[in-house]
Amino acid sequence: MIFQKLEVNNEIKRRVLCIIEVNCFNFYLVSMDTQNLPNNSAKRLLEILLKINSAQTFISSNGNFLTGSPRFIDVFCKALNIEADLEISSYHLIKLFMLIESIENDIQKLDILKTNLYIKTIQSIRKWLSIQNYNISWDELNENLKNPESLGFQMLYNCAIDLGEQEVIINQEQLNELKDNIQSLLEKIIESDISQPLKTLLREKLIELRKVVEDYQFYGADGIRKIAEETLGALMINQTEITQEKDKKPVQDFVKLLKDILDIAIKTKQFLPEGIGETLKNLLPPG
Repeated sequence: MIFQKLEVNNEIKRRVLCIIEVNCFNFYLVSMDTQNLPNNSAKRLLEILLKINSAQTFISSNGNFLTGSPRFIDVFCKALNIEADLEISSYHLIKLFMLIESIENDIQKLDILKTNLYIKTIQSIRKWLSIQNYNISWDELNENLKNPESLGFQMLYNCAIDLGEQEVIINQEQLNELKDNIQSLLEKIIESDISQPLKTLLREKLIELRKVVEDYQFYGADGIRKIAEETLGALMINQTEITQEKDKKPVQDFVKLLKDILDIAIKTKQFLPEGIGETLKNLLPPG
């Protein structure tokens, strides 16, 4: 045997065999192409878990496997470019649970047999990713995801197919442009001479929009749409104050930005709340 010839100890054997197994499984996951899957919440969760798996493989291939399997939370932070801080990582883990909750809601729209099948898988994934398992090794969690009895990865793949097309994909260039526009407008509004109540409202809504854009991988285009619609609702409630200052450039820029985001929402959903187009038209100055 090659291991005997090399005279490596049992622990190194076990580690090397573990890496071989991980790499074989990773080859299977690489072949699980998500590019052509319908865009929905299940696809987003699957892509996040695949990112985590890829990050674990990268960590292992750089020799860190000799010190033991990395914790799930460490690989989670590495994969999603999150600071490895307890408070920050916990905050992002909560967003992962919110995504899982979105999937559970979406699954309810399927027929009863598929709903029961997928709900069981999603509940298992929620349990594996729970705070109690914060320090669990990724290898152990991965074993659950690829277990033949649960087929976490495969079930999510099938679930994404059954949920169908629910949202559009916003590419990174578009996301970067949105973030830059939001940040630029936020600075202009803070420095503007609009009334303090209106300034506070627009500032808060821009911060909310910035958060969902920055965390697009968790919320998707549908999450951005929802916050944009909530923002529009807030403008409608405060329409008198908006109308009084609608000739000011920061207010015009805010309404234009909201319209641009809702243009994406029109593609995300086949319908929008009644009257949105007319409301935006009334908020903008003539011409």
